[in-house]
Amino acid sequence: MFDDGVKSTPKVSIVIPTYNYAHFLDETIQSALSQTFTDFDLTIVDNCSTDATAKVVEKYLSDPRVKFYVNDRNIGVVANFNRCLELANGEYIKFLCADDRFAPDILEKYVPVMDADPGISLITCDKQAFGSKTHETITPVTYKQPGHKCVLEMLRNNYCWIGEPTSVMFRRKHLSVGKFSDEFSQYVDWEYWIRLLAIGDCYIVPEKLAYVRFHPGTQSKEQKKKRFILCFEEYKLCKDVQQGKYGIDTAGSDIDEAVKLTASNCIRRAMLKTIPELHKRECRDAFRKAFRIAKNENLFFTTFAELFKGLKRKTARQLAN
Repeated sequence: MFDDGVKSTPKVSIVIPTYNYAHFLDETIQSALSQTFTDFDLTIVDNCSTDATAKVVEKYLSDPRVKFYVNDRNIGVVANFNRCLELANGEYIKFLCADDRFAPDILEKYVPVMDADPGISLITCDKQAFGSKTHETITPVTYKQPGHKCVLEMLRNNYCWIGEPTSVMFRRKHLSVGKFSDEFSQYVDWEYWIRLLAIGDCYIVPEKLAYVRFHPGTQSKEQKKKRFILCFEEYKLCKDVQQGKYGIDTAGSDIDEAVKLTASNCIRRAMLKTIPELHKRECRDAFRKAFRIAKNENLFFTTFAELFKGLKRKTARQLAN
């Protein structure tokens, strides 16, 4: 599969799933090829872009480490991530989103940690946002942490500090946990990190080694349109852990409280706030789904108490005007 002179099984496979990111891709590829750790290959998987992606990649194909694949058809984001998994053959898999970039020493910092401790299933780091927004994301814990504990803490705080795929590296042998799930659309990566941390520990390098780009396209029109997806997926993650889907020991944790909080969030965002817009199909669908969650979690009293308060506030504003 690889050109002469390149090992058939590199230590790290860097994979870049992309679609219509030609304007960022050159910078992204350069950040991969500029790594101080050199035992890697780079696979770019294009999901049928209609821009100049192929032209951008073409100038790098003389490098024997670089491979370029174009799907026969647009298979969607999740399936394209899974295509990357299929094509990666390194001991470790390192995603790089097509609009992001690496620090030059991210592999140099990651690989020795994974080599030294086979119990670590996932490694991540602090992040630096750049582009239209600039801020740092500093993880609340550092170095080696129990995987189960990380999952429960993130769900309790509703905050996936592990971060985006650009931040994370994991072992190819742990593809035994499966591929990215198409049951999710917004928290596809978070759900996958949970599966990896259910079978091993997490290691956090307390350095900004991943650079995540913010730009007008970061929040897609589709995400804005389906604005209830996030709260429903948060609830599903908590509920699946609570019900033992991942085999995580939840004894002594706050998982029950986390489920109730995410359920309440669904009720507020996808039930109470949709009442004025129930003439829209997506709002009716969200209302019904939130209604079922309220029933399953025995939150009807709380729900209707909040509804009554909301109607009182609305009536008071109308009378005041």
